[in-house]
Amino acid sequence: MSSNDKNWSQASIKLTLWPTLIFFIGLLVVFIGERAIGDTANRRQMVDGLGALLLLVGFGWRAQQMAAAKDPSQKNAEGWMLAASGGILLGLLMYFALVLGKDSLRESLGKGFDRFDGVGAVLWPILIAGGALPLLQMQRSLLSMTDGYGGAEHVDLQRVRYSVQSGLTVALVLVFCFGVNYVASERNTKIDLARFRSTRPSAATQRLVQNLNKPIKAILFYPSPNEVRELVVPYFDDLSKQSPKFTYEVLDHALEPNRSKELSATGNGIIILSTTDDKGKPSQKETLHSGVTLEAAQGSLATLDGDVQKKLLAITRPGRVAYFTVGHGERSFERSSAMDLQKDDLRAPVGDLRQVLQGQGYEVKTLGIGQGLGTKVPGDAGIVFVAGPTEKLLDEEVAALTEYLQGGGHVYVMLDPSSDADASLAPLLKAGGLKYHPELLCNDEVYAVRTHKPADMANIASVSFSSHPSVTTLSRAGGRAAVILPHTGWLEKDGTPAGVTVDFSVRSMPKTWADLDGDFTYKANVEVRKVYDVAAVAQRMVEAKDKKEMRLAVLASIDAASDMVIGNRANLFLVLDTIKWLMGDEATAGETAQESDLPIVHTKSEDKLWFYSTIFAAPALVLVMGLLYTRRVRRRRGS
Repeated sequence: MSSNDKNWSQASIKLTLWPTLIFFIGLLVVFIGERAIGDTANRRQMVDGLGALLLLVGFGWRAQQMAAAKDPSQKNAEGWMLAASGGILLGLLMYFALVLGKDSLRESLGKGFDRFDGVGAVLWPILIAGGALPLLQMQRSLLSMTDGYGGAEHVDLQRVRYSVQSGLTVALVLVFCFGVNYVASERNTKIDLARFRSTRPSAATQRLVQNLNKPIKAILFYPSPNEVRELVVPYFDDLSKQSPKFTYEVLDHALEPNRSKELSATGNGIIILSTTDDKGKPSQKETLHSGVTLEAAQGSLATLDGDVQKKLLAITRPGRVAYFTVGHGERSFERSSAMDLQKDDLRAPVGDLRQVLQGQGYEVKTLGIGQGLGTKVPGDAGIVFVAGPTEKLLDEEVAALTEYLQGGGHVYVMLDPSSDADASLAPLLKAGGLKYHPELLCNDEVYAVRTHKPADMANIASVSFSSHPSVTTLSRAGGRAAVILPHTGWLEKDGTPAGVTVDFSVRSMPKTWADLDGDFTYKANVEVRKVYDVAAVAQRMVEAKDKKEMRLAVLASIDAASDMVIGNRANLFLVLDTIKWLMGDEATAGETAQESDLPIVHTKSEDKLWFYSTIFAAPALVLVMGLLYTRRVRRRRGS
């Protein structure tokens, strides 16, 4: 008897590769039918049918081997392989049910079909991968136990179980990777951590472009290639997708001398925004200068979005004039020094407010008796500010302001509870259905500390805002931005006139009281703790055809818009968004994209550390972890 015959006679268990081989050939045929011949229905059905037949043959053969197995270990191993094959068949069945029976499933499941379809689309690949990889690993493990002819003396279930675990681990890793990839493709969110993130248009600028009432074209003068051009062009490309009325063109000054002369462009590194006439030629123009190197363009790129928004407002809404009433002790534009801010007098100027208006493209003028306030508000007035008067206005002046407001004008009244002017402004406020109470509000829990004295309790703060467009940015902040309201009175409704809509945009925090005796101390029997309204807006349609509206905004604290606290971003956005609402520009409310980040700079020693860490330390760490894991596995096998 030969040695081979001797080994064959000693083997008591027969392990066959053919069922697994035929099963995977069938799986490959189905894949070819679905992916390579997916467009031809008849050929696809024939190939899928052949693949299904091979799958069933391999599955049946495996079931027959399990039934014929006499060794308990072999029967368990064959059972595991049969279960893995069954998982693959179940995944294929679910796939074909979703592909071929989609219409019938939609009719039977109704609204629940979308959920079933989503679950099925995730589940069938998991079943196939979770069955195929363990099946391959088990077959490989069993073959290693044979004598080369399919015979084995014993089936080591521990090795087979380890093969199942290895296959499932790889399958789950693949499922996780594909799952992450699928979620990333469905929720395609880009996170830009690079410098000059402001070279992406903000939501406010996008809304401004979406609401353009005339064609705008941006002409960018940059050479090609150029590093600044690569940052600027995507910004204008994004804007051009917001509206067909916004287009852009990139030119090289040296290669386009005629166009450069026509647009008065003196060189590269210039952005020209212009309105276009019916023939597509530029009319009104605004120019931005950036430079052609990153060093020269660093400052302009950091504020690109804000600068573009200002230029767009200048050419789409020309003739924007803001008047400030004067002659009644109103706040001035003169800036206070650092020494002045240490005084107890909180009468800070409104110079920063003027700068905000100028930054939005307004021409700021003063309006008093000498400028005709006693008879009529000038016809070019876009908005009129009454900034904390301390002396009473004349009846004729109030009548002129009221007539202007009721005729579709825009008025922003900022009041001072320590003055006597509030009574004279009552007719103007009543036109908007409002009444002002010059009672100083205090809060002993939520306030801004300035002097560390009891008087600081009059510097109340608030995070309570309505959903009105005049507080868009603050309401979106969700309580993370607090408005500081130093020395504020409060407002209430007063017989709202017909057609007027009133909204209280800012409210005080709970437990605020009106300090009636001026001692900054709450008295339970005299003063009342409650929520007070400290800012209000009112509007009424005047001419529906021309969409002309009267719009009134009232802020019970002039100091909330003064240079003292307008540096607080919440105060800035309170004033800025209210101005935009008054002028009908609420679509542009929100923050612009600006940054002043510095580049990350490493020292020479830090660069060495990063170099050696990536070249030596990281690979060494991976090797150590691999060795520790391998030793642990070997110890487990040995035990």
